Amino acid sequence: MKVAIVCEGRLAGEDAQVFEHFAKRIAPGAAVKTFPQGTKPELFSKAGEVAKTLFTTGYNKVLIIWDILPRWEKPDGEAQDRLDLLPSLVNAGVATHPCLFLIAIHKELEAWLLADGTALSAVLSRPAHPVAIAHTKNADTVANPKKRLEQLFEQHNVPFGPQPMQGAYQPKLAAIRIAEQIPANFGQLGKLGSFKKFGHSLIKVC
Repeated sequence: MKVAIVCEGRLAGEDAQVFEHFAKRIAPGAAVKTFPQGTKPELFSKAGEVAKTLFTTGYNKVLIIWDILPRWEKPDGEAQDRLDLLPSLVNAGVATHPCLFLIAIHKELEAWLLADGTALSAVLSRPAHPVAIAHTKNADTVANPKKRLEQLFEQHNVPFGPQPMQGAYQPKLAAIRIAEQIPANFGQLGKLGSFKKFGHSLIKVC
């Protein structure tokens, strides 16, 4: 099975790295590839044609994933995002494709990374500075998950990258390291609605 993940961000960015990592863990027999499209407006404008091309070239499933935040001056919520995305899908003739899955992350990728305290503890700990981070049980309701991660990295001064970046949350470096520490059963992350949808889309027969 070939699975395409169409998302925000750039090649080798944190979105692509994390989605591909989790998808391969959930569906280890699948050939998974990410196709980042830039900003959310860019993703929404191109998603339909990109999905159409991917289905035409042999991909069995296409997942379109985006963050609820930032809002890009749009009214709040997933419902509005789906309305904004729909014309691109309709124009490309893929809106009702049974193997096209739309997944909105509440409220951004960092909510997935913030959820499981054991993963954060493993990444933030050092031999002389063990850290115990509690689970964030409702990470999908945290107002600004990325800001919260930045605060944790600054608080514990984790040596990511060269100075003067020590202690700063650097998404391209840190996001995948947190993802890799998520427990095999996905722990607290597995309880988030958007992550459940992500997993379901990968194992559903369509």
